[in-house]
Amino acid sequence: MDTPANRVKLVQAESAQLAHYLHALSPDAWRRPSACHRWEVRDVIGHLIWGAELYMSVISRGLQGNVTPLEGFPPAGTVNAASASPLLDQLSVARRESLGDQLLATFTATSDQWHQVLARCGPQAWETLCYHPAGLLPVRTFVALRLTEVVMHGWDIRSRLAPDAHLSPESFPAFFEVIAAAIGWAFWPGVQRAAPARYRFEVTGSVALRTDIVVEGGQARLEPVDATQADVTFCCATEPFILLLYGRLSLPEAMAAGRITAEGDAGLIPAFAQSFRGV
Repeated sequence: MDTPANRVKLVQAESAQLAHYLHALSPDAWRRPSACHRWEVRDVIGHLIWGAELYMSVISRGLQGNVTPLEGFPPAGTVNAASASPLLDQLSVARRESLGDQLLATFTATSDQWHQVLARCGPQAWETLCYHPAGLLPVRTFVALRLTEVVMHGWDIRSRLAPDAHLSPESFPAFFEVIAAAIGWAFWPGVQRAAPARYRFEVTGSVALRTDIVVEGGQARLEPVDATQADVTFCCATEPFILLLYGRLSLPEAMAAGRITAEGDAGLIPAFAQSFRGV
């Protein structure tokens, strides 16, 4: 069953699997570029460490009723990935630099601490709101966030060393939850149109989805599929959908390879391709 408690266990398993993979890497591999275009492999691990420490801090504060921003952070809901990326880059790389050759050991330790903190949360805690730059989010969404970050950043590392790397299918429901909760965080505004654009996704596979992404006034939102006609309809499997919205899959390349098909107003497709560049 896909519950927050089971997701906590899945985060532990995915983190342990990633740590095992990292143990086998050569020193040179740690300095290779990852699929997260701004970071080397070692920077990705620095980001995962910093992220675990951040989430543990805000969850501990939230469970005590404190949802104020951490020192140096913006008010909840006032930034998105585009505006926050310079700060996230700076803090993640600084954390990596501060750890030196203790990077892998610290990743393992913080992963264990994360599991211990969340394993102590009872069912009454899952809906407790906590601070996040994207907005006030319940603890259960932080669990989904952590799972998707470990899985996606693990893919960022593996896919550059083994092109046949895939996302863990067990994580797909968590990715859908994060996309639904924070589509605005992932959206990078481009040229604004006078009229809204409705992009429909028909996602097939073991975890299917039908949803509309509406881009209007420099913002994006998810809406349920109804009788409203879409401007563009995309069809794809689950993994390409996730990789596209996380900025890891080029829409033109995916369409050329047949991984994603599109019908509708072809003039709106390039704009969507520039709207999701990575989180």
